[in-house]
Amino acid sequence: MKYLSVVIAIIINFSCKQAVEKKDLKQTKLETTSKLDTLNADNYNVLFFNPTKTEFNELLKENGEVSGLYEVDSDFSFYTNKVYDSLTKTDVKVKFVTERIIQYTTSNGIKYFDRLKDVEHPYGILFNKINCEPKIKFGIMHDLEILQELVEYNKNCK
Repeated sequence: MKYLSVVIAIIINFSCKQAVEKKDLKQTKLETTSKLDTLNADNYNVLFFNPTKTEFNELLKENGEVSGLYEVDSDFSFYTNKVYDSLTKTDVKVKFVTERIIQYTTSNGIKYFDRLKDVEHPYGILFNKINCEPKIKFGIMHDLEILQELVEYNKNCK
């Protein structure tokens, strides 16, 4: 009986140890995935974000092809590409974002923006400067509106 108790204790101890190791492995995988899907925005001044192809197809499934999503996507691409072409000729750093999480530095420390958190606004622009709160505009804007927003943001962010 004493022998049986020792065997059971060893089995329970071994099982618990494996469960902890599996939990640690899951946590490591989650942290690695998060880091791979995070962009540090500190090196960029303007970030354009829109749905990936997979996300776009999911939106089409949810809203239907008559939802105007193709037109929204086309307009966003047209205007943001015009701005991108203009800004790449300056010292302003611009990027189209595919990562889900955008990390940025403010005077209050590092913060994060999850571009998929607001499902009603999958298109938008993040204006950024180190040590300032970023300005996030959702939706579609014309190229001149985007440039005006950038000027205002830079003027107000000291």
